Amino acid sequence: MITKRKNFLGSLYIQFRGNLPLIGLIAAISTIFLGKVVFIHLWYNVPIDQLTRDIIAVGRIPVYAGFLSQIGLFCWAAAAMLCFFSASVIENNGNHHKIKQFLLASTLLTLILGFDDAFLLHEKVLPKLGIPEGVTYASYGGLLLFYLLRFHQLILKTDYIFIALALVFFGLSYTLDFALAIVYPAAPIPLLTSGRISYLLEDGAKFIGIISWLVYCFQIGKYSIRVSAAKPNIELPYYSDGIAKQQIIHKGLHIGQDR
Repeated sequence: MITKRKNFLGSLYIQFRGNLPLIGLIAAISTIFLGKVVFIHLWYNVPIDQLTRDIIAVGRIPVYAGFLSQIGLFCWAAAAMLCFFSASVIENNGNHHKIKQFLLASTLLTLILGFDDAFLLHEKVLPKLGIPEGVTYASYGGLLLFYLLRFHQLILKTDYIFIALALVFFGLSYTLDFALAIVYPAAPIPLLTSGRISYLLEDGAKFIGIISWLVYCFQIGKYSIRVSAAKPNIELPYYSDGIAKQQIIHKGLHIGQDR
């Protein structure tokens, strides 16, 4: 019994020393966010419980409040983690370097959009700082355009139907938001407000966009890992589905490749 305990403690100590950088990262991230809680509490006199407790508990609202929005946030987090994990297991050399950059950029873009969705940056926070909602939307549009142009060669070699679906539904959600905020006061449309169907249309379109984005991140992450595990010079299109895969088979490029 004593020997087993010594082995356990010895192994625990070895793991502690071997994982000091990660333990330091945990401590740093925890300190930053807990420190922000204390700072906001002291500087803005915001009760700590409003910063740490669950929104449902603080607001005393039904547990089902924000159901679809919460699921959407989980999907944003999952998409970001898929891209980041995939990038972390790919070696940074040769053709893999471009794929790694693509995955890291996808991670950053997903986090930005996810944070905006979680904390209503474009709607509540930034306007109070003097940044109009339209400017924020334009900035996100520019960021998406840069992302598409910067990595268009890689994107075109993937199943980009999913990213196309995401952009279409995000655009539809924004259009509905704009129309209801600007057009509706001047020309009310009873059908859109009956039974709060306007929320269903706007938030439903955004949710479909988030799910499509999650599926795309899953696809590019999966195929990137397969590429990395196969051969160092195999590029992404040899492992995509849909039309890309059919084209590869038609051209005979799949012959001699490890799947």
